[in-house]
Amino acid sequence: MAHHLPIPVTFVPGNSWFHRLHPTPKLIWATGALVLAFSTRNPLFLLCLFLLGLLFVILARVLTTYGRVLVILLPISLSLIVFQAIAPAFPQPWIPIAELGPFTIYQEGIYSGLSILLRSWAGANFAALLVLTTHPSDLFTALQKLGLPHELNFMVSASIQLIPIVQREFMIVLSAQRSRAMQATGFGAAIPSIVPVFAGTIDRVQQLSMSLASRAFGSKGTKTNIRDIRVSTKDYVSGIVGVAITIIGTWLLISYRDRLDWSEIAFLPGWLSIAMVVGAAVTFIGTMIYFWRKANI
Repeated sequence: MAHHLPIPVTFVPGNSWFHRLHPTPKLIWATGALVLAFSTRNPLFLLCLFLLGLLFVILARVLTTYGRVLVILLPISLSLIVFQAIAPAFPQPWIPIAELGPFTIYQEGIYSGLSILLRSWAGANFAALLVLTTHPSDLFTALQKLGLPHELNFMVSASIQLIPIVQREFMIVLSAQRSRAMQATGFGAAIPSIVPVFAGTIDRVQQLSMSLASRAFGSKGTKTNIRDIRVSTKDYVSGIVGVAITIIGTWLLISYRDRLDWSEIAFLPGWLSIAMVVGAAVTFIGTMIYFWRKANI
């Protein structure tokens, strides 16, 4: 079971242009992508935003790690299409476009499902790009220079680094159980593993607290960091471009909101809508069965 745990989004060492970019413009682009994604429901724009983020992920050479995360996100996001298609998050009346057994597929549901799906994927692309190409210490330093309070800055950085640590300890506990001829696969092995992992996490937090206290974490004065990052011209240009695109794009999306609203336009034929809902349902159920069987091997 340890080999089938979700892969956390952690820093992937590399030398791509995105790895060398200052964390601040990457943070601006990630925030801007979220703002743009939540400024419209137009599926075409959200699809383009998702493809742009995917292109950046490919150019940063972190597609393999991000792909493993996307596999976990895929079935959850596909379920949105199924639920939205039969119960749209729109005020009634709804426009029926097809029948699927006892269920009716509505135009607003297909539109809303695609919008939410692409919105989550577009936001995840840029957020993952930030985390996968930024060393945690660099992100800590960048947030500190932006004026974020030292305590809050530490909480954000520590939380990002804690996920892979907990997963690693969980895998160690499962390996120890296997070496003692105990059950180390299936969900039955996860329950007894929670106690030592939780105890180890508490112990790690106590050690961290003592370490912070010995280094006068709460003292006043200028804070220093081991890693020092400098802002170059390309960083300024990237940040300015990101801010400009976010402001102009958001203004255009809000100004032309009515023209970009396709909720009452049958932009997909009925048979394609049925195929999309059935495909999403089959993929969701099949993926859940696959992970369940893998976890019990």
